Amino acid sequence: MNVIDNFLDKYSYRFPKGYPDLTDPADKKLMQELLSEIGTNEVINNDSITFENFIKQKYIEDKQSISGLDSLYDAIQKSSEKEKLFSLIEFSGNKQLSAGKSSIQNVEGTLFNLIMSFIKMDNGDASELWFAIMYNGKAKGGVTSETGIESDVDVGNQGISLKNYKTIDTLDFGSLPSDLLKEFKQIINLLSILINEEVTASLTIPSLNRLLLKLSSEDVKKDLKELIDIGQNTQIVALQNIYNTIINIIKDGDVEKLVDIFVDKVNNLIKIKIESVSWWAVISKNNLYLESSNTIADRLQSKEGQLSSVINQIKGNNLFINGNKLFSDITEEK
Repeated sequence: MNVIDNFLDKYSYRFPKGYPDLTDPADKKLMQELLSEIGTNEVINNDSITFENFIKQKYIEDKQSISGLDSLYDAIQKSSEKEKLFSLIEFSGNKQLSAGKSSIQNVEGTLFNLIMSFIKMDNGDASELWFAIMYNGKAKGGVTSETGIESDVDVGNQGISLKNYKTIDTLDFGSLPSDLLKEFKQIINLLSILINEEVTASLTIPSLNRLLLKLSSEDVKKDLKELIDIGQNTQIVALQNIYNTIINIIKDGDVEKLVDIFVDKVNNLIKIKIESVSWWAVISKNNLYLESSNTIADRLQSKEGQLSSVINQIKGNNLFINGNKLFSDITEEK
């Protein structure tokens, strides 16, 4: 096999046509980059130590620990696609962050399966390494902040929260901002007692929407207005406390605004969480779903006095989403 044939065998998959079209500026640029890197980079398939050091330096955040790279190296050496696999790792997939659904297949799929078989990452999932390689980023693992888990992978200055699930029926989007969530739960507890509407402990959306419907009724509004009037003049401490809590929620005491205020608090709680990163990625059944945080935050916003059906529940401190509905609805909107 001559030099040109060897080059095409290793790198042809990187070009849209299966070969470098030198009349295409994009192909020409990629060709130049590959030739430059071939001349300067270490040969990562020489030994497992070089391979391991290369991956840690290029694709892993300094503080994140990873194991199994030696086993991954051995498995790639035994693969019939080893040249393409080493090439993909060495030069990255250089994919651009772009919204939509894509299939994980061919050499990218082979690499994904090998990584999931051999790699372990503390506070993270092995799929983060695959994503970092595909998008030339840095795998970070779970990083805890005030808004819960931030980015799992950074690509340039953009953070990506990555989930890897067998199915997308129910997706755990992680913990919500603790202070806002505590305030929200206090409001729910008070309202459920005042209007005698039980809300499930896991805060399912149907139970919260039943609460909102009851809050919208004229009878409940009338009762709350009377309670506010009593609370303004009573000397009973318990009633004073209830009055103060209600006024703290609806500053001017206008119960007509209560449902809208409740929905706004949910929207704000979710928006802060979702927009703590730039992108959300979900891997499931050899598919990658990638959407911007702005798009997802908009899709989860609640309207017209009812919470979004895309949200499943708020269980513990975590937000659970219906992935099937989320991604199908986003596709339909586009």
